[in-house]
Amino acid sequence: MQANPPVPRMSPSPSPLERLFGRVRASTVLQYTLLIVLLVLSFFVLLVMVNMSLRPQVFILTDFWGLAIPPTTINYQDSFSQLIEPMLRTLLVCFASIIGILAVACPASYALARMSFPGKQLIFYGVLATLAIPGVVLLTPHFILAKQLGFYGSLRGLVTTYIIGGQPFAIFLIVTYFLNQSEEIFEAARIDGASEVQALIRVAIPLAWPILMTIAVLNFIGIYSDLIWPSLMVPRGEQTLILALQRFVSQAAELQSRPDWGVRSAGYALSIIPQLVLFVVAMKYFIQGLTSGALKG
Repeated sequence: MQANPPVPRMSPSPSPLERLFGRVRASTVLQYTLLIVLLVLSFFVLLVMVNMSLRPQVFILTDFWGLAIPPTTINYQDSFSQLIEPMLRTLLVCFASIIGILAVACPASYALARMSFPGKQLIFYGVLATLAIPGVVLLTPHFILAKQLGFYGSLRGLVTTYIIGGQPFAIFLIVTYFLNQSEEIFEAARIDGASEVQALIRVAIPLAWPILMTIAVLNFIGIYSDLIWPSLMVPRGEQTLILALQRFVSQAAELQSRPDWGVRSAGYALSIIPQLVLFVVAMKYFIQGLTSGALKG
């Protein structure tokens, strides 16, 4: 008696979600759910701050979690009039410090990466050794040295100390980037008659633009948000933005027992704008600098 052939099993038709996203494992769903939760928690504080900045003080005190309906810009007008000068002063310090850091670190890094001279390895290892020392440990000797050199009490001294303090990290990154550049490019430049300075300006620096932007972004974040060093170096009349925010009291709240949280929140929101603009402009180069082998030895 001949056996009947087996009947092929029909696979169930995919659901509309499976047609849209494909088959997703439970672990993947859990990972993305956790990431979404962390993202929401990260932005929650910022959303609360922006919401408070758009509400009058009386509404914040009576209903803290209420929404800014209708929103008001009076808090931003009050905070902007008082914080614009410290913000411009801070931006000046940041850009002057970053230009000084790169102007000094690029030639030094090129010499350590592309030139031969006695003690080169010892100097580079000394740069690496300074990176291993915590900044808190160096705070007191740096302050004593700044007073002895006449840097204390002025923005010029603050910028100078930032330039000096930013050299080790910048030199380390730029040297490792210069070492990964092709030697044939520099040999061709020398054959064409280029000097070492011309090779640095016309070959090395244009090729290292991503890592230079990375260093600029990292230093901008550190200098812009620095609180301890400016509080030690500059007087109250030349305070930076972070010091101004720490001591910030709105003009209407000076005679009140409670601080004006709406004006303060507006001041914090305004202080974030330069960093957001920098990230939008330099994010492309910043990612290239992080992913193009800058930390490969």
